[in-house]
Amino acid sequence: MEKVIDCFDGDYAFLSNFYEHPIEMNGVTYKTAEHAFQAMKATTKADHDLIVNADTPGRAKRLGKKIQLRSDWEDIKYIIMQDILRVKFASPELGQMLLATGDATLIEGNDWHDNLWGNCTCPKCADKVGKNWLGNILMGVRQDLIQLSP
Repeated sequence: MEKVIDCFDGDYAFLSNFYEHPIEMNGVTYKTAEHAFQAMKATTKADHDLIVNADTPGRAKRLGKKIQLRSDWEDIKYIIMQDILRVKFASPELGQMLLATGDATLIEGNDWHDNLWGNCTCPKCADKVGKNWLGNILMGVRQDLIQLSP
């Protein structure tokens, strides 16, 4: 029977972009992967820094919804997410935790109607199947780690 991890909390909270683990990219340290992702949307240093300095990943996400988006955002957002997650899981500790998920299917299950990055399981979305971009990218990063392992 196929193992599925469809809740990124508890033992699997580290899979969430809200997991508190600093990420350094382009000389900037972000508090979480969510901070990094939302900040990458910015067209101005002021907006970028506002998101970087948000006190929580939830606040960073809300700010990211209010700023002017890069004109190429829709074309690059998946690549940006992949880059962020590669950096996050390059941490030996987190990399080992991701590898420990084995061959489990990773699904960002949620109840907030996110059928792009995950799969919403609320009654309203019951007839929809999410695209699960976050889970798919995580499984790709895991596969990369497997290939890099000695």
